[in-house]
Amino acid sequence: MIVDWQLRAVAPPSHGTRKRGYLVDTMVAFAAAAALTFLYVTVLGWATKETLVPWTFAPLPVGAILPSGWILGEMQIMANGLAGHQHDFYIYVNDSRWLYPQGTGGIDYSTVNEALPYWFNGLVPLAYLLDDTRLKNQVHSVATTVLVLQTDDGWIGPEVLEERNFWGRVPFFLGLTQLAEANSTWEKPVVGALRRFMHLTNQMLRNHGQGHLICPADVVCSWGQTRVHDLIITIQWMLEKHPSAQDALLWDNMDLFYEQSLFKWVDWYQPGVYLEVVSNPSLKHPDYPYLHGVNVGQGLKAAAVVRRFKHNESLVDASMRAVNWTFLYHGAPSGTILGDEIQRDLAPYMGSELCTAVETGYSLAYMYLALGTNYYADRAELVIYNAMPVMMTDDMWAHQYMDQPNGPWATNNTQDFTHPHGPFLFTTAHSGAATTFGLEPQYPCCTVNHPQGYPKFVTHSWGRAGNNGLAHTLLGPSKVSTELAEIKCDTAYPFDHTLKYTVTSSQGVDLFVRVPSWHDPKTSTIGIGGSSFALKPDPATGMHKISVPPGLATITYTIGASIRSEPRANNTVAVYFGNLLYALDVGLSVKSSFPHPFNNAGGSGINNLPYPQARDYYINNTKAWNVAIDPSTLAYKGIGDSSSLPTPVFEYGAPPNFMTVRGCEIAWGLHLGATPDLVPEDRTCLGEVSTYKLIPYGSAKVHMSELPIVRLS
Repeated sequence: MIVDWQLRAVAPPSHGTRKRGYLVDTMVAFAAAAALTFLYVTVLGWATKETLVPWTFAPLPVGAILPSGWILGEMQIMANGLAGHQHDFYIYVNDSRWLYPQGTGGIDYSTVNEALPYWFNGLVPLAYLLDDTRLKNQVHSVATTVLVLQTDDGWIGPEVLEERNFWGRVPFFLGLTQLAEANSTWEKPVVGALRRFMHLTNQMLRNHGQGHLICPADVVCSWGQTRVHDLIITIQWMLEKHPSAQDALLWDNMDLFYEQSLFKWVDWYQPGVYLEVVSNPSLKHPDYPYLHGVNVGQGLKAAAVVRRFKHNESLVDASMRAVNWTFLYHGAPSGTILGDEIQRDLAPYMGSELCTAVETGYSLAYMYLALGTNYYADRAELVIYNAMPVMMTDDMWAHQYMDQPNGPWATNNTQDFTHPHGPFLFTTAHSGAATTFGLEPQYPCCTVNHPQGYPKFVTHSWGRAGNNGLAHTLLGPSKVSTELAEIKCDTAYPFDHTLKYTVTSSQGVDLFVRVPSWHDPKTSTIGIGGSSFALKPDPATGMHKISVPPGLATITYTIGASIRSEPRANNTVAVYFGNLLYALDVGLSVKSSFPHPFNNAGGSGINNLPYPQARDYYINNTKAWNVAIDPSTLAYKGIGDSSSLPTPVFEYGAPPNFMTVRGCEIAWGLHLGATPDLVPEDRTCLGEVSTYKLIPYGSAKVHMSELPIVRLS
């Protein structure tokens, strides 16, 4: 509970109960790991010849791919904003329970102790992709403290024996593995600590599922089980990157984690299960963990992760079924998952957490590298280029907890009970602040979890293709450096659809460029040395192969794009150009206040923070929102050859792209008196037909993206 907001120094707390130095602790960890290896081989006789199913496009280590262009600018803003300063003042990070010996101090917003692990998971790649010394010092300080505090039996984290659960470790371990990839000096401390932890893990799982089946509270167990595949990702990383005599135990741990889980996503996405529950969800439903939006975003990749060690090819179809059904029944036009805390339906007033957006983006990116289905990459781009930026202010000091496809205002109804939009909508958002922009609106999880969005997208944007190939998996401005080649991609994608590659290679390299499924084959080309060639993408992966000779080569890749109107419920449409969603420009009127703690949204706010940039924002529309459009009148205006993208690129009014469309205002009521209701069947124009503007969704902080159709003569 937030009470006094006492500020802490950046340095980790001093722990008098831990007298040995970090170097000595590390040496002890190495000795313990060596002893365990001896035990596995000579005493237990464990050995394994099992292998993991290969990646379609093998991930590159953190740091091999760097952002450039507009996405570099956005990540620098993130580093200068809330993400990059939480370690300086945010008590759930710099006063976390993870930074104290077990049971001696610290704070978290819940018993699952996930705040610091969430933050760490995103800050490690952000720090290293930007080569930001200040941020690297932050993650080094936290990693050092947490590893020093590893218990003698191998447990990592703040829980005393009776509190132990596996979930909180999952994002922290993902951060540790990224740190070991980005900085080789961290390999031995990280791997040694994980080996000791995995030995303890095996004992716990074989002790009636301690920490996995048996937890302090049901929600702790269910969260760990629905998200266990993310912990299995760390185990698979150890098997692939750091094989050892412990491998047989790691395989045993994967099997135990999966078999003991009561919540298995492959069982959930079945016709007699998912399609029954999806039509009648309830907060009290026994399958609630399957319905929670963030769980679903993380769970999309579960079958792909499990397939790698189960060697069950039916899980390929299970993965597609999970994605297809999720977005058919609960998908937002922006690419995220509608889950007003839980999945309900496709109503455009339903919300979706920022946590859901970043987890969905990571899952889909993982799935493309693992399975190679082009559809997953298209969707990964869609969510990161639309759903994530719309929920961030341009300086990234404030964010929403939930966004709605049709949300023409973002106001705090707790603070103003006379607000004309009436009582707050969301079932679980009792404070009425879920759609406002702020430090921790509604709940702190998205405050600490959102920083992984852009960095994880970049680290999955290239992969290895065979022995001599590099594949541009998620399109955007970036540069990649490996022993095969150095490649720089200059582009304004997705705001423009020309990508220019500069390839430097001593032996020659196969360059694979991904062709989105929405491309126009008639106007999509590859240009090399003054010649232009038609694209021939692989029907499954969408990859077009270019054999680049040794030396320096320049390649121009043009993706043909056009306006797309995709049908939504109740005779509405969502409008796209390429992978950008466009929303009705409803104007912008902004007020702000001191930031409020999540459990007191109606108070006076926190006035003693060291960063005045941390504010809460309340936004209203200044233009009509109740507009029906005639899609046949849509016209697109691109950025032009001489245009450059501004920084920040997703600020309201910043992107130079826009559309125009003819339409009119219609009578349109409010749901619960709070937000635009389902579109009425009567589309009679209330006044004159007018021309309206549509702007990129990510820049439309308040917006209408599911627009009713009216046919105008």
